[in-house]
Amino acid sequence: MTVDAARPARPAQVTVAFWFQLAAVALLLGLVGLVVAYAVHFDDEISRAAALVPDADPAEVSSERSGNVFTSLILGVPTLLLAVWLAATAVPVSRGSNIARILVFVAGGGQLLICLLQGCGGFLVAPFFFAFDSADVSGTDVSGTGEVPWEESKFLETLYSDVDPFSEVSFLAGGAGALVVLMLTCVVVLLLALPPAHRYFVPRTAAPQAPGWPAVHPGAGYPLPVPYMVCPDPSVHFPPVAASPVTAPPPEPTSAPPTTTNDA
Repeated sequence: MTVDAARPARPAQVTVAFWFQLAAVALLLGLVGLVVAYAVHFDDEISRAAALVPDADPAEVSSERSGNVFTSLILGVPTLLLAVWLAATAVPVSRGSNIARILVFVAGGGQLLICLLQGCGGFLVAPFFFAFDSADVSGTDVSGTGEVPWEESKFLETLYSDVDPFSEVSFLAGGAGALVVLMLTCVVVLLLALPPAHRYFVPRTAAPQAPGWPAVHPGAGYPLPVPYMVCPDPSVHFPPVAASPVTAPPPEPTSAPPTTTNDA
């Protein structure tokens, strides 16, 4: 017999987690818009630098434009996918879907993993900065091999030398927004993992009723099973006993009619 689990009422932790999750989705969409706005702005900066340097290498200009598009996709596409992921699981989470809750846990773990990889990647490339710290990039031959170190082109100097307030504000806003999204996701995961929320997503099944066991006659020598229920009519569990034949009562003797004597 299948027993349906009794789902409790939605706890306050799940409701708060639902609204925090929607806030994270809205913030992620804002970050996507910021990435698109910065890509358009930087493309205008490339055009401005190319106009100021008429003899700029067209391949270098095209490379900067391609790098701008590639960087925007690297930042924007994962952010958009995360926003869609959290938006698609928000309503099922509020309705008690355990699969949606697991997907939210996966989203939170993925963000933590990306942060750890970025931190570890910084430590991995640090030795390269120390190795090239003493390199001379003044454009003179210091090694005696006749090779001149790499020198930045006039186009790149023009593109990256000017102070761009929009870029600085965009970087600060993007970093702060990513940090807030990570914190919101961690709060959502914590709220959904609390015991009241866990009971909401994984309700306890009610204990099935004990089956009714037929009562066994004590005289048969068998112990009664536990648990058991006493049948109100034990006779139905035993074969009927043949009754002895009923003998008809003997007929009552009939009295003879009185005889009359005729005295003539």
